[in-house]
Amino acid sequence: MNYKLLKKLTRSNKWQVLYNRAKELGTLRLFKNDIDLTKIQIWMLYFLEMYSSLYTDLAMNEEYISEDVIEDDLRTEAYLLYRKQKGKKENKRKFTDKDEKITPHDIPGVCFLKK
Repeated sequence: MNYKLLKKLTRSNKWQVLYNRAKELGTLRLFKNDIDLTKIQIWMLYFLEMYSSLYTDLAMNEEYISEDVIEDDLRTEAYLLYRKQKGKKENKRKFTDKDEKITPHDIPGVCFLKK
C-alpha cells in the first residue's frame, strides 16, 4: 500500500478539522462504519492523530518543528524520533531526582476502626 497518498490526505486542513471536531463532539463520524474498521481506516486514524500531534507542537512553538517539517515525510519521522528520545530523557530525569521520589511514609493512609 502507498502510504504517501494517505499521509498527504490526513495532513490536509480539511481532514485535520474533521478529525479534531470528531474527537471534541463525539457525534461527527469520519467513516460510515463504526466497528470492524479496515486496515486503511486504522492507518488513516493513526496518521490523523500523528499529524494532529505535530500541528499541536507547531502551535505550542516547540523546538525543531515547522510547516516544512510536517510536509516532508523523512523530516517528520526524524522529528518524531527526536521527540520520543527527548521524552525518554525527561522521564528518566524525573525518576532519578530525589526530591520527587515518593516514599511509603509520604503516602497518606486511612485506618478503619471497628466499634
